[in-house]
Amino acid sequence: MLDFKHFRHKHCTLDISNLCSLECPKCMRVQWKDKKKIPGKTMTVEQFKKIINYFKHIDFCGQISDPIFNPNFITFLSMCRDAEKSSTVHTAASQRPLSWYEKAFDTNPKTRWIFGVDGLPEESCMYRIHQDGEKLFEAMKMGAKKGLQIEWQYIVFSYNEDHIQEAYEMAKDNNIQFVINYSGRWKNEQDPYRPRNPEFSA
Repeated sequence: MLDFKHFRHKHCTLDISNLCSLECPKCMRVQWKDKKKIPGKTMTVEQFKKIINYFKHIDFCGQISDPIFNPNFITFLSMCRDAEKSSTVHTAASQRPLSWYEKAFDTNPKTRWIFGVDGLPEESCMYRIHQDGEKLFEAMKMGAKKGLQIEWQYIVFSYNEDHIQEAYEMAKDNNIQFVINYSGRWKNEQDPYRPRNPEFSA
């Protein structure tokens, strides 16, 4: 018989739905677009109950989805809070109103939020297609003002490689942690998203 006790000190990364409004060109969703069906489904509260008992930390990190689209998401945050489990949210979609983010922040102020905004807020939609980066920046500022740990994740592309310092200053001025990521998902040397500076190409 398997002993599951060791899981109580481990992390669990979850895709809690198969929904996302973005069309990021390098995302796995693009590969399945022609098939007209994204694998997976929405996680229920009952399913989440089974998971939260066995892990110390929960990462809500969409690989083919964004966690904000699960209708139970704020309930999941409250369950993490009540069970005294730490949690992290990785998000890039922006289709929720700012009032939704405020409710989520207030539900579990210990949750760490990582926002994928690749470039200055007004230009991030050049890769995060359909993203309202300016709204997400307002959400980041709101969370930081409330004392939450807020991280701005900035993947370097050709269109934003000259704006890193400006974005860093914006983050610093608003008590937001700024993290640069380098991608290696390039088709070839002529990939239009590939940074010109070779130091930014993984």
